This record gives sequence, structure tokens and C-alpha cells, in this order.
Amino acid sequence: MAERRARFSSLPGRILARLVLMAIGLAIGVVLFTPWSKIWASALTRLDESLPGVGLSWSSIDRDGPLGFRVRDFRISVAQTPGRLHFEHAYVTVGFSPLATVRLDTGGPQCRLELFSNGVFDFEGDLDLTYLLGNSDLKGALHASGSLFLPDGARLPKNGWVDVRSAQLVLPGDKVVEDLAFTAEIENRNMAVRDFSMRLPLAYKSTGTAVIDPDNLFRTRFDLKGDITVGRDTFPYEMHGTLGDAVW
Repeated sequence: MAERRARFSSLPGRILARLVLMAIGLAIGVVLFTPWSKIWASALTRLDESLPGVGLSWSSIDRDGPLGFRVRDFRISVAQTPGRLHFEHAYVTVGFSPLATVRLDTGGPQCRLELFSNGVFDFEGDLDLTYLLGNSDLKGALHASGSLFLPDGARLPKNGWVDVRSAQLVLPGDKVVEDLAFTAEIENRNMAVRDFSMRLPLAYKSTGTAVIDPDNLFRTRFDLKGDITVGRDTFPYEMHGTLGDAVW
């Protein structure tokens, strides 16, 4: 007599399959029908309101979804600072570590920012100041990189470093600066300038200190000590003043 084969009910498997399909359908519905552009616009508005010294504006948000979006015609203004930064596009991708990655289109060159949940943000890329600042008298392109720690509610980074380099900048009054390099470490308002150098209009290399003015960046005071080279001769040379005096 043949052995009777045990039969197992397929009911639990069918129930599980239906639950999985329902979950997938629900996820697809959330992704497709959630008004992500309104959600991200609301998040940007709250960010703008939490930064009293900074103004954010944009024309529209597209390519939006649960993990990212694109901001078009993105503008950033800083209180007591002339001009404003204008980005053609800002691409934002949300994750876990980094918390968010922002790719800024500066009319050709791009700059990448990574924001972490502990308040640290890293950045590196090229900036076309001629495009960013519009009709400003400050023109040229520069490469910027750095890492800064900005706690919640802080007006200035608590600590970090920045490095800025440019082959050529045009300052107000058509003053041309070539082979500019600037490297500094920041701790609250204090800045330790590790390198400030240029080749033109004068060959100068120095180190020093600066005190950042949180209300007006151009009132930041600096004291630099270094050497200036004229022909084959090198002389000690000190520079003191504000950032506004140096630029304008």
C-alpha cells in the first residue's frame, strides 16, 4: 500500500504574498502621489526662517522625490554683505551619512557640499564668481575646499579649515590678483591664517591672524606678517586692516 503523502496548506504563503504586494503597491502610491515638491519647499522655507542672517530664495523645485530634488534659480544673500550668490541649479540628495549632499551649479563649474548629522559640512569645488555675483565688481574663478563644524543656532563655525585658490581674480577698480592662495583654520571668531600669498600685483607670502565679524564679513580684521619680493630682493612686509579695505 502506497504511503499517503502529507499535504501542506498554501494559505499562509498566499497571505504573505498578498501582504507583500499590498506593501509594494502602497510604497509605489506614496512615491508617485506624495507632493514632494511642496514638502521640500516647506523644508527650505523652515531652513530660511532658522537662519536670520541669511536669505534664501528660488524660482521652482523639480526632479523631486523621496530622496532628493533640484532647486532652480537658487539665490543666497547674507545680511550686511553686498551682493548675493546665484546658482543656476542646486541638486540635493538625502541620505544617512552624509545626511545630505548638495551639488551647486555655478554656471559651468560645480561645487559639492556634504552635510552630516553632527553639524559638520565638507565642501570642495570650483566657483565662477562672475556668474555667482552677477553684476558685482568682483570677477574670476576660484577653487574652494574645507570642512567646518556649525552647531545648531550658531552664527559662525565652531571650528574647521578652509582653502581657497585662484589663478586670477579681478577686484573692484579692475585690480588684478594672480596666483592667489589662502589657507586658514577657524575656531569661533578667531582665524589662524596659515598661508596668504599671491604673485601679482606683488609677490607676497605671509601668515597671521584674523578676527571674524559675525555681523559683517567685510569688517573682519586681519594682521599678516610676511615677505614681499621686488626683483631679486625680498623685504619683510606687514598688512593690517579689514577685509573690506583689502577688497574695495
